[in-house]
Amino acid sequence: MKLTEALSRYVVIQDLSARSEVLYRHSIAKFAEFIGHEPTADDLTSMRVAEFLRWRATNTRAGKPISPDSVSKDRSQILALWRWMREEDLTVGKMPRLKRRPKIARTPRAYTSQDIGRLIVQARKRHGRTGGLPSAWWWSSILYAQWCCGARIGELMQLRWRNVDLVAGRVLFEADTRKGRRADISHALPADLCRQLEEHRGGPDDLVWPWDRKQPTSIYQSLRSLCRTAGVAYLPFHAVRKSSASYVHAGGGDATAHLGHHSTEMTRTHYLAPAITQTRSALDYLPALDLGEEAEFVPEVE
Repeated sequence: MKLTEALSRYVVIQDLSARSEVLYRHSIAKFAEFIGHEPTADDLTSMRVAEFLRWRATNTRAGKPISPDSVSKDRSQILALWRWMREEDLTVGKMPRLKRRPKIARTPRAYTSQDIGRLIVQARKRHGRTGGLPSAWWWSSILYAQWCCGARIGELMQLRWRNVDLVAGRVLFEADTRKGRRADISHALPADLCRQLEEHRGGPDDLVWPWDRKQPTSIYQSLRSLCRTAGVAYLPFHAVRKSSASYVHAGGGDATAHLGHHSTEMTRTHYLAPAITQTRSALDYLPALDLGEEAEFVPEVE
């Protein structure tokens, strides 16, 4: 059986989201690239998968090495599918004991409030239409909403007008549009954003920010272009979510609740940008050293 065929069953039985299915198919496609043909159950051997992961770790994308997180994702997804196929008698053989690849704890990076302001101002100058709506309205309002709510870009792009209350200034993200699909979450919207949204209010079942480009991922290239024209260093949309959480934390609020996380550790480790949240450093606590009078250093002559 082809892994893509097994995945089609796995997606339904495990009730995976559309986004998760895309990620699984990407891992299978990379596996296919490595072995030179569409992978089947017969290709699931310890040596073959281990060799694939070593090969994957040496790949580059846009001239940059593949991140360890991407390799770990491929590993976990192929093993999860493999394990399920064995349980369903779709393949035989023992499960491999592949060494876990180390996860590198990256320091969260986020846009500053000044960056967000510059992006929104620049977005208001955009020409053309996006999703049938003025691009200037589309881009400036979605960035402002993400800043206010700390929502994922995917959640915002699934938001429908029935869940936007412009009178009360509230927005509801339903559980089935959120990662994990465990709970709804509600956020407040500022009055000026409500007035902006009112300009292009749609029907109850219409998407607030429809996307009509052929490639869904082209939204990231569009953000990169916006950053360039705004003079802001590019970071992905998720950095806006991190920025929102970091400023909530720095202001004394509950960033974990703001993001809808169940773990404060998740928020602290992956979302709070020290450049925003750490108003003091170790230097504020270290005593000054007595180094005597300031000396003039004369370079040695060889």
